[in-house]
Amino acid sequence: MRSLQAVLVAVLVLLAVAATTDAAWAPIPDRDLNGMVVQQAGRFAVLVHDITRRTTLVFVKVERGEMERPAGGGLGTNYRLVVTAARAPGGSRGQYECVVWGVPGSRTSTWKLLGFKAL
Repeated sequence: MRSLQAVLVAVLVLLAVAATTDAAWAPIPDRDLNGMVVQQAGRFAVLVHDITRRTTLVFVKVERGEMERPAGGGLGTNYRLVVTAARAPGGSRGQYECVVWGVPGSRTSTWKLLGFKAL
């Protein structure tokens, strides 16, 4: 009986360690860059930055990106994107790196802008 308890404790410890292992960033394939979720994340980042910083940025497109799925099967996905945005419609363009967290398709978990900086 004691050996069974020891095995169960060892298995639980291994599961806990596996669940807390850091997730790795993975490149978003080119074919998915124009997908609805990635484009929405890019638009969201520019819009929120524009509203909170009172800038005149307008989303143009997502250039490239990476995504990080939660370790241990948690909720939400981080998107690190390089987006092109224009100062105003037809104005000068620049590239920005943004980090967005969200749960695609969720009606209860809202998207969050975690970072936004000019490159």
